[in-house]
Amino acid sequence: MSITRPGSTALGWTSIGLGETMEGALMFIIYGDPMSSEKPIVSIRKSTGHKQPTLVTKEDMNGADLRVISADWIASQSLPGSAVAMVSLVCYSCHLWPGTEISVTSKSQPWIWAWSSKQEIPVYTYDAHLKMHVHHAGAGGWGNFYVDMPRSVNNWGHAPSFPPLRPGIKTLGASDKRGISLGYIMTSLVKNPVLHLHGIIMGTAFLLLFPIGVLALRYGGSFKYHWIVQLVASAFMGIGFALGLMLGKKINTAHQVVGILLLSCLGIQGILGWRHHMVFIRIRRRTWLSHSHLWLGRVMIVGGWSNLFSGMILRGYSSFGIFAMSLLVGFEAIGLTGWLWWIRIKAARVERSGAPVILKESDTMGTKKGEADYFALGDDEYDDDGNSVDLQEDEDKPMIP
Repeated sequence: MSITRPGSTALGWTSIGLGETMEGALMFIIYGDPMSSEKPIVSIRKSTGHKQPTLVTKEDMNGADLRVISADWIASQSLPGSAVAMVSLVCYSCHLWPGTEISVTSKSQPWIWAWSSKQEIPVYTYDAHLKMHVHHAGAGGWGNFYVDMPRSVNNWGHAPSFPPLRPGIKTLGASDKRGISLGYIMTSLVKNPVLHLHGIIMGTAFLLLFPIGVLALRYGGSFKYHWIVQLVASAFMGIGFALGLMLGKKINTAHQVVGILLLSCLGIQGILGWRHHMVFIRIRRRTWLSHSHLWLGRVMIVGGWSNLFSGMILRGYSSFGIFAMSLLVGFEAIGLTGWLWWIRIKAARVERSGAPVILKESDTMGTKKGEADYFALGDDEYDDDGNSVDLQEDEDKPMIP
């Protein structure tokens, strides 16, 4: 493998690595002064997450053997006043690397790249501290590319020469979009099951269960269905949060901060909902508890949706994948809001017409005297003046209008 890095300044660093994310990647980081007589530094590192990479040791290689064959600054022919770092490496038994899967037969081997153009490195050592690249994918600080590895294989008896830099040709045998296959999906799930379970469980909670819990308020026995579904969604969220803690011990991203805030709000939301119901069946009208429960629920759902996007960005999903998720969230938001508005308009028409409201059998079943009062929604818990019907109607009004 050969790497070229043109430059005219000693500022910054450039790296590429085998892998789709920093975690598990085998990274080659190049830095130095192109105008000096010193050779460029080729620092080979690994990372346990989105954090400062550390030097690879012999034990880390798990039996593989990686060597730097040459590293030199060569005067650039196309950019006067600059030099190009020409680096050659060889990796024996690289398929033994314990991180990302490395295969010379892969038609779409994932690679990651990153760079910084502003860091001043005072001393050029192999373990020099590196300042972080521009954080977000697509902002020019890092990205992914995928290589058709069989195209790079040769059977020559000597090392190949450096490939020429061809102006106007951005890629050769590579793409910024991965070739997706069932084999890749299964391998990805097996390689990092905790990461994928975290995403699947959190996505299920915020894209499916919490919205269903909102809609459950509009059906017979609605309060019972509402709290049961929301309890299940809360359990999903708790499990997803625990898996997230397993992925990274440090709190250093907005995704993690928002996740902690959402989990903190979960307990508050549960207490507000319970107190709203207790007060409502006593005074038969909404209070500040009701509106607090309503608005905190809205904020939590929107916050959860937003955190799905930030998680996908951190994971390095393609622009297409993020766009597809935005369509799903957008359709769900429009559909949920439209459905609840339609129900509200329909209820208002019935109220204006003065037509009697007929309760289903399920509206008055499931509660007997002696059971917990805050689950009591049946007619027998109130006076016989019909107020219980109004109570059922008022409480069933959608929490997201």
